Amino acid sequence: MDARVESYIRTFGYWGVFLWAVLGGEESLVVAVWLVKQGLLSFPGVVAASAFGGAVGDQMYFYLARRYGWTRLCRLARGRRALERAQALLARYGPSVVIASRFLVGLRITIPLVCGTLGMSALLFSLLNLVSALLWALFYALMLTFVWSAIAAPHWRVWLAVVVAAALALALLIRSRRIHSTGASPAAKEEDHVGVGFG
Repeated sequence: MDARVESYIRTFGYWGVFLWAVLGGEESLVVAVWLVKQGLLSFPGVVAASAFGGAVGDQMYFYLARRYGWTRLCRLARGRRALERAQALLARYGPSVVIASRFLVGLRITIPLVCGTLGMSALLFSLLNLVSALLWALFYALMLTFVWSAIAAPHWRVWLAVVVAAALALALLIRSRRIHSTGASPAAKEEDHVGVGFG
């Protein structure tokens, strides 16, 4: 790699990881962990930058929801059904759902939106959101470290095949569960706002 490129990465790399995490998701960690393996970034720095970036992104969704309310959420989230799923989880499990939100397929953005519009304390959401982002960043950084190490190993093709097969199996499982959940869900109600208390 060119020396100037390496210098830019060492100087601005963590800011890039942070901004990418604000706007995106795991993709930022795929690249960032590879740079860790190249010795250009540090593992703790990547985890911290990704976690804070992800937390800032979700915090933005939370305050957008507070500002614009329930009616406009349907345009920001992945449809009304996702909003109702998030609302049901919050009604059943309470604010602790925020910690799991980054690991819930299809609800990662929706849960901060619902929390914002239904009156969750901003301080409580911020604390839970930060914990969630730290767990998310650490989990994926560790997993991707293993993946990149496996690819670099002498028998990397075998490890790559195992990783790809596991990823495909997980994707099919998630897809089948989402299809089953969609088929079993009742028709969405038409009211503009449904309340969930956060006592």
